[in-house]
Amino acid sequence: MLMPPFTCYICSNSFTQKHNLEKHLNDKKCKSKLLTNLNDLNVLLEELHKFKTHISNSPITVGNNNNNNIKIEININPVTKLDLSHIKDIDLAHLVKSYDDSKYNNINDIENNDKDKLNLVLSNYIKNMICDTEHPENHAVKYVRKKPPTYNSITKDSEGNTVNVIKGLKETCELLSDPILDQLKLKLKECIIKYKPDTDPNFDFGIYEHAFKELKKELKKSTVKKALSSVLQNDILENIEMKFTIDEKK
Repeated sequence: MLMPPFTCYICSNSFTQKHNLEKHLNDKKCKSKLLTNLNDLNVLLEELHKFKTHISNSPITVGNNNNNNIKIEININPVTKLDLSHIKDIDLAHLVKSYDDSKYNNINDIENNDKDKLNLVLSNYIKNMICDTEHPENHAVKYVRKKPPTYNSITKDSEGNTVNVIKGLKETCELLSDPILDQLKLKLKECIIKYKPDTDPNFDFGIYEHAFKELKKELKKSTVKKALSSVLQNDILENIEMKFTIDEKK
């Protein structure tokens, strides 16, 4: 739920005017128990730091004097170093299962249906990589404007520096395709290693081994670029939360 515009995020009290909020803070009228229990406050800040729920690459300072500042490092992972630990092997296995179970629905056009299902599988997985609302630390790609579609991508340059790159749809797909493809291949390899022995009761690898082989064969730059195009246009461009703002520029 969105907080009112003039809210004390320490005690959750809201105010109709900005100066009332400032008075509440500056006159030390906030009565939150966090202010008298530094251990709880430290635990809260530790969790914020771990979750990295921020949308910029610069630190912010909370407080109005040099002795009481709280600095929280704000991190967005570049697209070359996404943290995908939240995407489990079973998630990819289920996508492969879905692809295999439904790819023959249209018996009159199996070839095109296969391509559509492959694009759907890859698009869904890529969406989990860079659009997951619970992992904004991976929101390395946002749109700058809709017409023409233009995107800002946080990535690494040839010298290893984190940079913002603003390009159109086609150029952004080209920029992202290699790092996304590399991570997809790694995740697929890890998934096969885990389930190929067929000892996990949660997934029968033997039934879908052929589907894994097909996906591995089709996992190439051209298919990833097509899936990226779908995600950029349908999941990023149409989501106001994925709009790039100037404050996010490094």
